[in-house]
Order: sequence, then structure tokens, then C-alpha cells
Amino acid sequence: MIDLGDPKVTGLGDILSYTFIPPSLSVLFLTYLTAKNKWVLSLLFCASSLLIEYGMIKSGYMHLNGWFFIYSIVVYFLVYAFVLPWHMAFIK
Repeated sequence: MIDLGDPKVTGLGDILSYTFIPPSLSVLFLTYLTAKNKWVLSLLFCASSLLIEYGMIKSGYMHLNGWFFIYSIVVYFLVYAFVLPWHMAFIK
């Protein structure tokens, strides 16, 4: 649903986009997550993820194919508000 960089060449940007950015944001989110700040933190990290995605789109590095930016808002919010807290509780 997305294309990153040149589809014929795997580069450093691809590796960083897949292996470091999402896990880093998830670990930071879970580190600061408490029951008191869950919703504020979810909105803050959702916004930061959207800014990263928007920057990748505007720089021409990422192209959306059949995916709409509005879908990302919903997915990021669901992940930060529900999936990651559940995952942390499951691990504990």
C-alpha cells in the first residue's frame, strides 16, 4: 500500500524506516505510559507518527498506493491507545 524510496534498490532509508522508527516510538511510548496520561500520550505520539509520515510523503520518499492519510490517523490512534497498552499488560 506504500512505496518507500526506489523500489528496485533497498537502501539505508528503508532499513531505518522499518527497523528503528516504529520500535523506537513504541518503546518511548510505553516507557512514559501511565494510567493518568494514557490519552494525552496517545494523542501526542499519534501526532508525532503522523508528522513523520507526512514528512516522508512530502519529501517524496514515501508514496501512498491505495492508502489514504486518514487511515493512518485511525490506525495510529488504535495502536497507541489500545494495542500497545494491551501488549505491555500481556508481557507483564
